[in-house]
Amino acid sequence: MKLSELVAYRNQLDALSSVPALQTANLELDKILHLVGTQPELMTSFTHDLDSQYADIQKVFAKFEDDLNNLKLQLNQKIEAAERPWFQESYTLYEGELIRSAEFVLELRKPNTLDNWKYPALIIRPGLETFIENMVAYDPLYLVDLSHDYLTPAMNRFNEQYQTRLRPYVVSEELDQNILTKIPNDQFGMCLAYNYFNFRPFEILKKYLAEIYQKLKPGGILAFTFNDCDRPSAIRLVENYYCCYTPGYLVRELAVSMGYEIVYSWNDPGPTTWLELKKPGELTSLKGGQTLAKIVPK
Repeated sequence: MKLSELVAYRNQLDALSSVPALQTANLELDKILHLVGTQPELMTSFTHDLDSQYADIQKVFAKFEDDLNNLKLQLNQKIEAAERPWFQESYTLYEGELIRSAEFVLELRKPNTLDNWKYPALIIRPGLETFIENMVAYDPLYLVDLSHDYLTPAMNRFNEQYQTRLRPYVVSEELDQNILTKIPNDQFGMCLAYNYFNFRPFEILKKYLAEIYQKLKPGGILAFTFNDCDRPSAIRLVENYYCCYTPGYLVRELAVSMGYEIVYSWNDPGPTTWLELKKPGELTSLKGGQTLAKIVPK
């Protein structure tokens, strides 16, 4: 079976249990035994047998649940073995993505996003879509990508005066070096990475989560999408060499271990998962007002 099929099978099994059936059976059997017990003189010859069979039923249900759990355990072991090569294949896909044209990379669509002038914000790969127009009130607005060619289309949406207010940064993704070294710590109320981590292997995603945590102010939010490979539809993208293999349970465990709070999670009808992580604390700002006029694209 393909990995996606194994995970789909596991998800179906995880939704099932014999416990509700046991609870229903116990409820009905208890009624019977109670009624039998109200007439001990009439039913003495049956009471012992019924009690013994009741105990046997409990053992059968317990054995059934144990066997089901052992099946799930063996299935998880098969999944762990089947997923190992896909972690490595994700790096192959990732390295190929780095040499694609800017036109191809920036065609990925982005969401609308709320803004707040009291805090700086950071966008990783702003791309070609208009969502950046909904974030211009963040002051200042930092833009990060792997090339100026990726940043230019987003910046060119605005006049030269506003372009001078943007903070564009080109970064390099190396496992042995920090990625966001040039970005200040403890500054940001919001970081957005939409349709970016979908194409990053787990170790690169891990580095970003750790570094962004340092960049956020207490109470700041990291909002991002990723290819949640707890979902069979996401694994099918991996099997077709389109997205990287990033199991959702590992991403969530990692985020919590780093100190994030998971404040929102949403799965679209397709394979994409939207996750919002909060750095503990409350956002505060010394800004009393924003003096800029309305910012509009060219």
